[in-house]
Amino acid sequence: MYEMSAFWQSQKGSLVKRVDSLLGPLVRDLGIEDGLRLVQVKKNWHTLFNEPLSSHMTPYKLTQGALLLNVDSSVWLQELNYFKKDIIEKLTPYGINDIRFKLGKVSKKTESGVCDQGYIIKTLTPEEVSYIEKTVCQVMDEELKGTVRRAIEKSISSRQTK
Repeated sequence: MYEMSAFWQSQKGSLVKRVDSLLGPLVRDLGIEDGLRLVQVKKNWHTLFNEPLSSHMTPYKLTQGALLLNVDSSVWLQELNYFKKDIIEKLTPYGINDIRFKLGKVSKKTESGVCDQGYIIKTLTPEEVSYIEKTVCQVMDEELKGTVRRAIEKSISSRQTK
């Protein structure tokens, strides 16, 4: 089992603060801050919004606090405009301060409870692997390094289909 040094033991909670202070800038530098928040929103979508709302709209893109939602019909698009303030209020904890609607594909919840998000998995190229290794080599903590590596690999290998 890993034992903390006396330095870390003397400063209660310092390890957590240190990891947080490393991840925040790394996420911003990689430009994946909005992407991580979008994943959180997608993960909690069906708990944030009950039927029928969750089955007629789905998060598509998040840019600087503005969430673009795909809506499956023009009738629902018109109806959702009336609930725009309520929807934003529910999404505020995710750093979302504005929403826009567009007609588009809405993923359906399957029997297993997993949403069909239209992702394809691709194999990483040697250049992508090299980029990942150069990025994570600066992280000293091995567990954190592995977590960051997996996050970047997943981000690169998962591409949303149109």
